[in-house]
Amino acid sequence: MLSPRMHPHWLINVLYPPACLLCRVPLASGTASLCRPCEGAMTPCGAPLCQRCGVPRPGAYDARVVCPSCEEAPPAFHKARAPLVYTSSVRDAVHAFKYDGHRRLGRWLAHRMAQTAARHLADEPIDRILPVPMHWAKRRLTGLNPAEWLASAVAGRLGLPCEVRTLRRTRWTPTQTRLTRPQRLRNVRGCFAASGPPLGGRTVLLVDDVLTTGATAEACAHALRAHGASRVLVLTAARALPE
Repeated sequence: MLSPRMHPHWLINVLYPPACLLCRVPLASGTASLCRPCEGAMTPCGAPLCQRCGVPRPGAYDARVVCPSCEEAPPAFHKARAPLVYTSSVRDAVHAFKYDGHRRLGRWLAHRMAQTAARHLADEPIDRILPVPMHWAKRRLTGLNPAEWLASAVAGRLGLPCEVRTLRRTRWTPTQTRLTRPQRLRNVRGCFAASGPPLGGRTVLLVDDVLTTGATAEACAHALRAHGASRVLVLTAARALPE
């Protein structure tokens, strides 16, 4: 029988010694998820940022700086934020969660995302959280929509409702991975639709794993605004830097 002072995690740590979720090096603490070198290799997505798309703007000192891309063509979403820059170590973490099903890494990413939302979107009256939808056929093949999983986890941490049926993908699209920004915009144009009760001027938080060019978030935002959303905010685990 365990001593009253002995936390049940002690036994778990004895049977399954804690290890870094990325490099598998042993960890001194059972509460940590990543070792210091792995976490230290990740670049926080910190200020100064573009006030719209959230891309880091090194060397910019204007508190309301907007990147050239957003100045030239303001996106349909109003603000995008992410806790991490999409560098190699962050990509390893996202891919391990997204393609290998490492849910503990997903929980770690969702925790960082919730912290970012609480810090940078606290003044936004968010009504609900919506994931970027996956085509039903692809969902059937993979069994997991990473955006939906993250959205549910973030919603739980922020105490907000998560709705997975409001936004849907109307057609299968080729992967965006190797497409340029104009090609990405064409690839997803018109492939999302919102249904159900109109959003009636509400503010929604759209969740995905990575924001690269913003093409997918743009297409989703158009659909949500057409359905009555007044503001569309975007939260991702990572933000890719422009090429």
